[in-house]
Amino acid sequence: MGSQPDSTELVTMVLAAGNPDDAPAKAAYLKAIPGGYAEGDVVIGVRVPQLRQIAKAWLRESPRSPSLTVIEALLFHEVHEVRLLAAILLSDLCKAKRTSPAVRQRCVDLLLAHAECLDNWDLVDTVAPYVTGPWLASLSPGQQRAQLLPLIRDPLLWRRRIAMVSMLAVIRAGDVDLPLWVAEQLLDDEHDLIHKAVGWMLREVGAVDRAALDVFLNRHAATMPRTALRYALEKHDPADRARFMRGGPSASR
Repeated sequence: MGSQPDSTELVTMVLAAGNPDDAPAKAAYLKAIPGGYAEGDVVIGVRVPQLRQIAKAWLRESPRSPSLTVIEALLFHEVHEVRLLAAILLSDLCKAKRTSPAVRQRCVDLLLAHAECLDNWDLVDTVAPYVTGPWLASLSPGQQRAQLLPLIRDPLLWRRRIAMVSMLAVIRAGDVDLPLWVAEQLLDDEHDLIHKAVGWMLREVGAVDRAALDVFLNRHAATMPRTALRYALEKHDPADRARFMRGGPSASR
């Protein structure tokens, strides 16, 4: 590339990488099919490594303070993979050492302002651990909960998943109390994608502090969604897994 592409050029690159043979299976995987939660989304079969290559080239040629208007335009595109490219760009920007705190904050603001564009689990999971997650980890406990509560209580599924999946960065920073609090707030959520996110983050908590996870499970295993519980128990030994699935306490209680 001779110069940094704008959003129109990036869209053209993504569309050119589409594969009609891959699109139906990918659409089914993402539930972008009749009756699915992503019904109506346009999936063209671009593979993630191809999108990452496009993102890498764009970032390599971007100035030190890249224009986020390009990413914002991509977020509103009808094609799923174009929005995924936007998610990858936001994530990569926040992971790059050269990115200034001001640009990182603008990435957070952009994500939260347009969370409705991140309308599938792969989009949320691409950005939340690397954009909103580190930002939340940097706040005081009071600030964290003040920022998280509106997301946790939002009727939009994707904002609630952002709240939960952002906890991956918090866990990696060594804090398990906040992720356990968020998980507890979302235990009564009705959507399977929240159950999976809760279970995934609980499993990550267990990798850092197994005792804290087991205290949580001793309190909630009997009533929490089975999907969340199965995900949370993936690293437990078979005996404890069976005990928790029956709703009983851990032997290590």
